[in-house]
Amino acid sequence: MLNKFITHGYLNVFVEDRILFVTAKYSPNSEMVREFEIKTEEHIEALREAPWGSIAYLEDDSIFPLDAIAMIEANLARMISLGLVGIAVIIRNAESPSVIRDFWQSIYEKQEVPYHFFDNEEDAKAWLLRKISLTSKA
Repeated sequence: MLNKFITHGYLNVFVEDRILFVTAKYSPNSEMVREFEIKTEEHIEALREAPWGSIAYLEDDSIFPLDAIAMIEANLARMISLGLVGIAVIIRNAESPSVIRDFWQSIYEKQEVPYHFFDNEEDAKAWLLRKISLTSKA
């Protein structure tokens, strides 16, 4: 299937310590959501055996268009069903960080996924590892 549009923005994904690290940059579009699904599929399959978390770096003005929101919500629901226990969010280099925060907060709250915004990776990782540990013991 051909994309209607080319993917906008930059996306990087990797796993470390039961944490899926995701960096989204610039002006993403719905094609980037599809790229995210493809790039994360194998990582999530490897993580799904036990609770896991995600650190999302949202760089620049990482707000997706309205047509991508339903795709993002469906992807989050799938991730939760496969063991996602929380998302730590770090916003960097945004012209309007409060707009970015409000956008993502509304999505996370609608999907009822635990989330928290952080200023640095160290605090974000510590929070997620605690959530993973507590969920593993439950």
